Amino acid sequence: MNQTMGLQELHFRHRYPIASYLVAIAVTNYKILNHSVQLGSVNLPMITYCYPEDENSFQQNTSKVLEALSIYHQYFGDYPFIKERYGHTQFSWGGGMEHQTNSFITSPNVSLMAHELGHQWFGDKITCGSWQDIWLNEGFATYLSNFYFEKTDPAGHLNRMKSLSNSITSLPGGSVWVDDTTNVGRIFSSRLSYNKGSYLVHMLRWVLGDTLFFSGIRQYMSDPKLAYGFARTDDLKKNLEQISNKDLSEFFKDWFMGQGYPSYTVKWTQNRNNWAKITVSQITSHPSVSYFEMPLALRFKSGTQEKTVVVNNTKNNELFWGDIGFKADTVIIDPEYWVLSKNNVSVKEPTLAGLVNEIKVYPVPATSSSVTLSIKNPVEKTMLLRIFNVAGQLISKQQINTPGRDEEIQINISKFSAGVYLLRIDAGDLKSTLHIVKK
Repeated sequence: MNQTMGLQELHFRHRYPIASYLVAIAVTNYKILNHSVQLGSVNLPMITYCYPEDENSFQQNTSKVLEALSIYHQYFGDYPFIKERYGHTQFSWGGGMEHQTNSFITSPNVSLMAHELGHQWFGDKITCGSWQDIWLNEGFATYLSNFYFEKTDPAGHLNRMKSLSNSITSLPGGSVWVDDTTNVGRIFSSRLSYNKGSYLVHMLRWVLGDTLFFSGIRQYMSDPKLAYGFARTDDLKKNLEQISNKDLSEFFKDWFMGQGYPSYTVKWTQNRNNWAKITVSQITSHPSVSYFEMPLALRFKSGTQEKTVVVNNTKNNELFWGDIGFKADTVIIDPEYWVLSKNNVSVKEPTLAGLVNEIKVYPVPATSSSVTLSIKNPVEKTMLLRIFNVAGQLISKQQINTPGRDEEIQINISKFSAGVYLLRIDAGDLKSTLHIVKK
């Protein structure tokens, strides 16, 4: 910096590539505030340029940004411009703009500051390669803002997710993928590009789990083909798939390209062993998606106990069993708002009838290549099955696990000659003999 005749001549140099729209100039009688945050071995400067009359509010809330910098640095990879600095410049256009290393904001609103800071990773270090993929900028920045509050205000997290879900599902259609890039309102739709885009990120975390999700995101951020350049949605997908070894094609087809959301119906009952028989179905709000294949959390509750079971739902009327361990009276569908949905219904059906260790074989006589062994309310954890012919010769033998759910075991009799056979079942104190008749 050189000083001549009372004027200051400033020289700026960037150490990183920069997208052209991430540069701006603002001039007024700014008050300059200096702060810093420790990121690993680096003490990163943060410089704020605010209106003098707003100095106190910026001083009070700057600590929130420093906290967010530390959180994002930990979970999403190193602050992308760590050789330089971060800062805020106050301006009066409304909202904010994520200029590289110096976000313009109207006021020190914590949500706004966390959003614009998140853009330093998503939007600045990696910029969407098409308006169709604007969620890679805005959806992620919105998610990072929510993530900051999740970490610093966990008590309010579910209410924030509920409000976000209500915003997105206020209309039945709309995709994260931008189908009309000539329409600025569509590109920057708060409901779709920002809110639904952020929920898409949230659901990716749910599908992959925290370890794989954050590892995959950090690999995406450090991908040499993308870093300090441009990316499309498929670039993110490939990085997440490489880390997780999961095929995410169906997920992106439904949630990125597709429109709408599911409404779940969960029917459930319990047997005498407190195992729950669960049937999951859904309707979709828009015909572009026939079925949203997602893991779904179900929280079983009684007056004093609760247990959450996660089922991997891939089709309508899919049957699951869960070992609950107590008599439940209520099931809450997706209690922590991991899956974007609306109008979910839980239906408790009558308790499963049947005696303890109730065992049947059908059909009798058997005309096909197999018979079904039905076991209700099993007490023992394993059962030994042996089949004898009428001469007392052992034809087959197998041991099955019976953890407590009702079972229907298929027994192959395709190689049996026509006749009568004895099925002997041994399970602890249970000794039972049934007849198999093959035509």
